[in-house]
Amino acid sequence: MNVASKMQKSMMEYCTIKKCPNSNEKLIIKYIVKGMRPLTTVEDPDFVELIRGLKPDFEIMSRRTLSRRIASLYENMVSNTKHNLLKIPYLCLTIDVWTCKGKTRSFMGVTTHWITHELERHSAALACRHFKGSHTHDKIIGLWTSAIKQYGIESQKITKLVTDNGANFVKAFTSQGITAEYYSETEFDFQEVSTILSTTSSDDDNEGPCHVPPHQRCASHTLNLICTKDAIDGHSKFLKSALAKVMGIWNKISRSTQAAENVQDVCKKQLIRPCATRLNSLYDSVSDLLKQGELNRICAVADVPAFLSLEIEALEEYYLCTMPISVALDRLQGEHGCFCGELIPTILVVEKKLTALKLQSFKHSGKLLDALLNGLKERFYFYINFSAQHHDAIYASISHPYFKLRWIPEERREDLRELFVNFVSSQSEVLSSGLQQISRGSSMEKNSQDDIFFEFHSNLVEKVSGNQIRIECLQYLDDTECELSALQKFPTIKKVFIKYNTPLPSSAPVERLFNFSGIILSPKRKSLADELVEELTVMKANNFW
Repeated sequence: MNVASKMQKSMMEYCTIKKCPNSNEKLIIKYIVKGMRPLTTVEDPDFVELIRGLKPDFEIMSRRTLSRRIASLYENMVSNTKHNLLKIPYLCLTIDVWTCKGKTRSFMGVTTHWITHELERHSAALACRHFKGSHTHDKIIGLWTSAIKQYGIESQKITKLVTDNGANFVKAFTSQGITAEYYSETEFDFQEVSTILSTTSSDDDNEGPCHVPPHQRCASHTLNLICTKDAIDGHSKFLKSALAKVMGIWNKISRSTQAAENVQDVCKKQLIRPCATRLNSLYDSVSDLLKQGELNRICAVADVPAFLSLEIEALEEYYLCTMPISVALDRLQGEHGCFCGELIPTILVVEKKLTALKLQSFKHSGKLLDALLNGLKERFYFYINFSAQHHDAIYASISHPYFKLRWIPEERREDLRELFVNFVSSQSEVLSSGLQQISRGSSMEKNSQDDIFFEFHSNLVEKVSGNQIRIECLQYLDDTECELSALQKFPTIKKVFIKYNTPLPSSAPVERLFNFSGIILSPKRKSLADELVEELTVMKANNFW
């Protein structure tokens, strides 16, 4: 056999293996990817000995071959995901940017979420793409656009794009003419839209201006800003000193092994410590510390200044005052059981509970409650006042069987009931299935010749259909069932629910994606190629097996 034939045969074998790894190879790949283990595991002598002890005649692939097989399976996963997403009418995207440990590389994560006909929440990770250069708004648009193009997603199908409150994310939308929900004019440097659209980026991933879906700020991140940023103005003298002392405890046990062991002996556990990248971590850490009791004993063994009685009172009041916001934050961070319809009711409940707390005789937290309430009303102004630009969130809440009209203040209940009924009645495209059912039950037969002669016939059918839909809305609102399964009785409302509850209140899912990236891109594996980091992260997140 000549050299050319050998090369051709070798290439054919390579292509065949790349496309179709056998079952044993898939098990090894699954073991590596799901366990987020180093690719060099396949060349580890102990691992090789294990595999050959189980199957002596099995030839283990090399690291380079493993990388090629992973790339092949990743392509198959992208193809399958693309095919499945074509069938989904409404999608929600969450995006965020993460910088790895050591600040050597940044990545943009993109996840998508939808609701099935069976009213189940499904999610998929789309990308964890290397973000080159500065995190500017135009590059953000270019990267997430390239991600949805890879999966063949039409931007018109995206009901909401959820991000945190970062200035670059907000500017990515305001530069395209989309109104921001809340911003401080001194916080951002806005440019003219014409200037933005005429700007080109040297980044290959930035493919220019596109249709940008409606933007929604992460509600959990916004609530966290209220507790951490807005609340500072309401900190009393004793609360400031108390927080400084608890911070001293956390710093001491993170720097001193002896102090950490002494505190663990007292508490019988390790204390929770705040993390800058984890929402609600300050509240969780303070709560954990207060539950231990004997704060001054902890201070003694950690060798930090003891608390005054007034400082302990201030810390306990801080815990009680921030509890409503922190509980709401955790609820809105959910993924599989959380819907957009929970957003406004949750905000209104938080406002109500904070207002009720003001009636209690707190010694140190009067200004803190004022600061929290003002921050809530300012950052969620359009939601609390039922602004027209957030009617979609109102439709999401009312179409959720658990909420319906129960969350609406008495003075606005009838107005919003009528708003919802009129809206549903006017949506002919969304309610096509309901119209078809009504048409089949009508005594008037559709006849094309009659329609031509009697021009009023189609208008009459539309009027009858609209009345029937209105009746369905009223029956739904009077129904006492609170489970999602109740929507099966109301096909029109079900369609409204699926469309307007597809968005998530929070961008937490994409932040969870970075948890995998952080493990995969550990310091010992910092030389992994960008493409391989994305493949390993997305396959792990999607549990592709």
